[in-house]
Amino acid sequence: MVKWFNEQSNIVKFILLILPVVGYVCELIIRWAAVLEEASVKNIVVALVYTFLGWAWVLGVIDAVLALLDKKLLFQ
Repeated sequence: MVKWFNEQSNIVKFILLILPVVGYVCELIIRWAAVLEEASVKNIVVALVYTFLGWAWVLGVIDAVLALLDKKLLFQ
């Protein structure tokens, strides 16, 4: 999932992340897939933060803007 998401254009990433429910689900899948690929402390902490605080929509907006500008998500 992480590879598929990173291969998408910036505008598709932005749209996927800016939609409230879709963005939260995408974030969860991407963050936990990163944990499964590389179980580092950083990935686990970020996945837990997005699991419990990702619904706050602010983190999704930050990631959407970063994906649009930098082509990467926060802490990825």
